[in-house]
Formats: sequence, C-alpha cells, structure tokens
Amino acid sequence: MALNQKVKKIAIGLGLILLAIVLGSGIGIYNIASGKSDSQRTIGNWKTVDKDKDLNTADLLTIAQVAVYGPYALTKKEVIYLSTSTDSEGNELDPKADYVITGKKLDVKYWSITAYDENGFLIKNPINKYSYNLEDVKYQADSTSYKINLSGTEKTENWLPISNVKKTSLIIRLYLPSDKLRENLTVLTLPGIEKVK
Repeated sequence: MALNQKVKKIAIGLGLILLAIVLGSGIGIYNIASGKSDSQRTIGNWKTVDKDKDLNTADLLTIAQVAVYGPYALTKKEVIYLSTSTDSEGNELDPKADYVITGKKLDVKYWSITAYDENGFLIKNPINKYSYNLEDVKYQADSTSYKINLSGTEKTENWLPISNVKKTSLIIRLYLPSDKLRENLTVLTLPGIEKVK
C-alpha cells in the first residue's frame, strides 16, 4: 500500500514537471513570436532595438528573438535593423493592396528594404525581386528621394512584389550608419508606407 502511494506521488510530481515544461515552453514560444520585448523601440510603424541597447546588452527575450528571426545579426554600430508589418497609419499590410514606400537617402554606407512572407521567407515572384537598396532603386528627379511600389500587381518602376502570401512584413537594414543618424532616428528620417488602393 505504501509503495502504491509512493508511485502515485512520483507520477503526480513527474506530471506536474512535464506540465510546467510544456506551459513554460508555450509561453516562451508565444513571447518570441510576439516580437515584443523590453529592448524594443517603436518609431512610427517601425520597430527596432532601442538605441542604447545592442545584442550584447539586450534583454534575454530580444536575444532569443534575434536568434530565431535574425541569425547572424550584426551589432548596432554595424547595422540598424527596423521591421514593420503595418503601413504608416498603423494598419496591417494587406498583400492584396498596393502601397508606395517613400523615402530619402540616409547617412549610411548602404541600405536595403526587403519584403518577407508570413513565415519570414523571401516572397517568390515572377521577376525574382526581393528587395531594393541604394544601388538599384530608381531615384526621383531630385536624386535623393525614391518611391518603391509594394504590390501584388505588376508595376513599371521600383516594383517589390508581394503576391500569393497571407501576410507580409518589411525589414530595413541600415549598414554603417553615422552616429548622428543612429542617435536621431525619427518618423521623418524613415520611409513612409502609404496604401494606394
């Protein structure tokens, strides 16, 4: 009888440990997938690691998110990563709609804007175009501003296709940013995303 009670207590204890592991893992996965963390900074509709944080000083949740969604991430002195899944009005990007991304040259050595699907992969498209950068974007007449067409339907210029996906998100990479830019990232310095239809 005493042996049965002992076995029962051990089984209950193991069951509770297993339940704690499953619940803890589920909460951890949810928190990583949520994209929220204590080191996060929001600038308009763009999200980035706060300016006084880096991979070496970020909270553990941010480090886990970078490990999952941004392997081989560089330090903030080397690159600033900004991401969004909303337009400038804060509305979720709709892959069936057309958007115009407008921006200006930034004080960086190199920049790029890349579109991703709901799983964080590049979006397959007929022109094999996944991003624009300072070298291949066609600038406006002033040679400093640009417009990128984020759309599922074909456009004649600066077309970044987003068809056949459920959700889309964008990541801007600002390589070797100046100290001035790093300290003064604002809504006015970052690209805007306006829905056209």
